[in-house]
Amino acid sequence: MSRSDEELLSDLLATAEKLNHLVSRGEANFASNFETQWAIERAVLNIGEYCTHLSDSFKEQHPDVPWKDIVGMRTVLAHSYHRIDETAVWNAASVSVPALVKALKK
Repeated sequence: MSRSDEELLSDLLATAEKLNHLVSRGEANFASNFETQWAIERAVLNIGEYCTHLSDSFKEQHPDVPWKDIVGMRTVLAHSYHRIDETAVWNAASVSVPALVKALKK
């Protein structure tokens, strides 16, 4: 059963809110706490997964969003366990996801 763009967007925004809570603990906590790392990685992965299922027409309405980069991060997190760049994950969580949320709330 496929989900509507509205449902996916709702889930994406809810996950981004939880992610923001984790990010608010700071980069030092992320760097030193494997549980926080895993939670943040999972949230970023889930956001990428929601984006893979958004319709092309929805994505075309938001041309300023780097859809390929978001999905690319999801792919790395899902399939490249041994090559995860924690700096890239932190940047995605603390910079890219908030920018995505801002773009989607316009």
